[in-house]
Amino acid sequence: MKNSLRSSLLFASLLSGMNAYAAQVGEIVGKITMPDGSPLSGVSIEVKGDVLPKARTVTSKSNGNYRLQLLPPGNYEVTFTSPSGETRSISIAVQLDQKTPLNIQLGSAETEKVVVYGQALTTSTNSALGNSLSADALAALPTAVEYSSLIRLMPGVQVTSDSVRGPSAGASGQDNGYKFDGANLSTPLFGILASSPSTHDVAHVSVERGGARAVGFNRNAGVTLNTESKSGTDEFKGDVSYRLQKGSWQADDEDGLSTEDDIAYITVGAGGPLIEEQLYFYGSYYTRDDSKESGTNARGSVPSITNEREEYFGKFTWTPTEDILVNASYRNSEVKTTNQGIFENNSVSTAYDGVNDFEVLIIDGSWIINDNTTLNVSYADTKQSAGSFPINNLGFNGQSGDSLNIADLPSQGYFVVPSLETRTATDANEQALIDAYNAGAAPLIAAHGINGEALGAVGAYSTINDNAYLSNNFEISLEHVIETDNTTHELYFGFQVEEGSEELDRVSNGWGSISYWGGIDQDAGGIIAPGTDTAPVGTVYRATVQTRGFSEGGLTGSLVSKSKSNTFAFNDTIYWEDWIFDAGFLISQDEIFGQGLRKADTSSGWEVARGETYVMKKVGFSETFQPRLTATWEYSDSASAFVSFARYNPAVSSLARAASWDRATDGSTTWVYFDENGNYLDSETNISSTGKLFADGLKPRTLQEIMIGHQMAWDNSWTIRNHLRYRRTWNYWEDTNNDSRIIYDAEYYKGAYAGFAELYPDLVAAANAGAFDSPDPKDLYIPLNNLVGERTYVIAQLDGAFTKYLEASLEVDYKSDKFFSTTSLVWSHYYGNFDQDNATRFDNDQGTFIGSSNIGDSSYGQLWGSLTSGDLRADRTWQFKSFGAYDLPWNASLGYLAYWQSGHKWEHQFASTQYLETRGSRETPSHMQLDLNYTQNFDFSEDYALKLRLDIFNVFDKQTGYNPEPRYNSSALGEYRSHENPRRVQATVSLSF
Repeated sequence: MKNSLRSSLLFASLLSGMNAYAAQVGEIVGKITMPDGSPLSGVSIEVKGDVLPKARTVTSKSNGNYRLQLLPPGNYEVTFTSPSGETRSISIAVQLDQKTPLNIQLGSAETEKVVVYGQALTTSTNSALGNSLSADALAALPTAVEYSSLIRLMPGVQVTSDSVRGPSAGASGQDNGYKFDGANLSTPLFGILASSPSTHDVAHVSVERGGARAVGFNRNAGVTLNTESKSGTDEFKGDVSYRLQKGSWQADDEDGLSTEDDIAYITVGAGGPLIEEQLYFYGSYYTRDDSKESGTNARGSVPSITNEREEYFGKFTWTPTEDILVNASYRNSEVKTTNQGIFENNSVSTAYDGVNDFEVLIIDGSWIINDNTTLNVSYADTKQSAGSFPINNLGFNGQSGDSLNIADLPSQGYFVVPSLETRTATDANEQALIDAYNAGAAPLIAAHGINGEALGAVGAYSTINDNAYLSNNFEISLEHVIETDNTTHELYFGFQVEEGSEELDRVSNGWGSISYWGGIDQDAGGIIAPGTDTAPVGTVYRATVQTRGFSEGGLTGSLVSKSKSNTFAFNDTIYWEDWIFDAGFLISQDEIFGQGLRKADTSSGWEVARGETYVMKKVGFSETFQPRLTATWEYSDSASAFVSFARYNPAVSSLARAASWDRATDGSTTWVYFDENGNYLDSETNISSTGKLFADGLKPRTLQEIMIGHQMAWDNSWTIRNHLRYRRTWNYWEDTNNDSRIIYDAEYYKGAYAGFAELYPDLVAAANAGAFDSPDPKDLYIPLNNLVGERTYVIAQLDGAFTKYLEASLEVDYKSDKFFSTTSLVWSHYYGNFDQDNATRFDNDQGTFIGSSNIGDSSYGQLWGSLTSGDLRADRTWQFKSFGAYDLPWNASLGYLAYWQSGHKWEHQFASTQYLETRGSRETPSHMQLDLNYTQNFDFSEDYALKLRLDIFNVFDKQTGYNPEPRYNSSALGEYRSHENPRRVQATVSLSF
């Protein structure tokens, strides 16, 4: 009986559905039969759990089916009592976002308590690409203390050392979703992780990376990571942990910043019943002291760098009746940093101090109306306050008409050391410009470079930032089950309102960022002297300053940018004989709110109204129909095949700020031009960073996904899953010059690339052949009006913009009494001509504007204007990943994470997004890494236990280089600006009681 139950549950868990509910719960479903296989009705099923204050009871139906719904993830005991009085108890775990099938036979001689073994560790779901991990599994694996480290474990998701941009799995690193207890942790407007809560509070984690059903409100084009926090239990329990990572335990860092980095973590957690069988509580405290002792970089001594954090968390779980469950929690995190941003080649004076405070309030409730109907309601409110303040405050803001002190550039702002001009001149005039440029650059390199090399920057951090990001989310869903003799319908109806906003206050420190032009127009694309409409004759230096504070007439308050989305969801999961079908859809209405315009009787329909909120763009329900269709065929007791189709219209967009009209005086940048003596020549607000109107006929960005796969269970311990997946994305919006299709044509690029014949002959040959011609119609995106001119930047749907992704994947889970593992092998190809992950040649590890990046800007950003079609930066052809743990005989465990992945793609560039050779034609080295965890447990009594833990990350210290310098004229071309993190060791001691 045990082996049969174990085998059936192993495969049943394989087929269980992801996102059982939009709430942070799971469920147990099954069928009760008699020994002859006939259904048994009238059986009482009671479920008790450590995190469920009040027991629940249901009764099996005439067909033997039963359903235990809305169960918080945790450990449960299910007791079956037949009408004749026979009882059977089974211990089973419920995981986040999972259905746990439990079929049982009553009437046999075996009536002892049964414990379920062999459940798949990472429960891969049927047609959704999803995995789930419990707290016990996480505790045995080598994981860091930050939330972001959890995604490293998930099959098919790339591992990245980037600190801001998320990993890729068939979409941009800014297309991911991050949730904690259902609250959205993504920064509004940017799609990056706003805060990284400590993992000590994580009880369960799940990830969905494709094949989403219409249960919940998943519109993310990338990965969606969801975690459930710990809850109080029916017993008073607690723990205290101290984790230490000493700098002396860390290998030397290849990135060149040599410091003794001591990091200490303290966590305290406790919980239990406040009112027996009704009200539980859980609370925790977490602090981190990340102190890097004074060290060195390429310029000399580096001061101590600190990163201190305190985090408080409290949660209540209340069941006023057995059918109602309410959770309420509050988290507050405060981070203070000093001396940040000291790069390998920069002077210490360019550092800044920072603050990052994060608050989240979550309330959710569920009501089991009857055995067939449930209601879920949740509300989450988050606020992030972030600021960066230069340690070298220059005490002034550059003003229109003031001069630049070229005799002391470090006192003026953030000065980037220039490189020598290495292009080959095509005539005497170009040679004269090159000679003059280099004559001026040489003394600057000698004065501010490193040992005569053009490296790094000096001066002061360029900006003073004080920003806030706010979001709130309300969800309600109703689920109803309809059962007939051979068919079951699980109906889901949901509605979500989600709002996000940014409050921006930013000014320049001195003259902001200063660059040397040396008599060559650095924006023109060729070797020509300044003298265009924007760059005046005689320009030798250019400063980039924040428009706020540069001239009069700006805002006195914050620049406020908002977005709002309303989404309806419907899904019908149909169980019929050997088939499971999902037929559902999402429809959404998205609104983007700007600041600085109001409706008027003008040629554009708008007039300037500084500080006034307006709806800049509205995408209606009829434009966002997102079907979700799946079919699964269970052709045997241990195997099934599936196919799915899904469409996503991602809601994330930066245009609420990037296109806001008030940005011209508060949230934009202004270029200021100076002559060789530092005299003010002219200034111009960066037209790509000012307010923008939207072209007519824009359709929302759309990702479409088709997937086919197979899954099976084998030998009671193995689950095997493989699939093929194809994704295509189109309808990309970007800001671009209104007349870009008119002036940036084949003849323009033929002339612009003439000087590259020796270095990049393929580029020049393509230009001469007319390959870089602008698309039809060669017309303005928006007709001229009172706000839009020919050169004005507008929001347009870029002609021909696309990405495609192909994936073949194999996943294998193994589980025995002593050992578990999950292993995956993925081949993929990610290609196209629009790369959100490669929108700047300087630093891609950031939250770049979505919809207003360097793509589409001027001549260098046009998708037709260079060799833009090819492999995207996040294209990594192969990825192997395996993790698991073994229980050792002496009350200890050994866990591991091993992975190998191909390098990322890159190419030589002139300006950002201007490719001198085919996009993605080069590749960084592949990376291999092994992380280990050893945990030793000492059980002193039933009430007290001690745990010693050792985590070693990157055991073999493989500091593989990535993020190479792509600028063709840089002396560091091809050198790796970033490396994988060095080997580091963390030791932890924990006392539980």
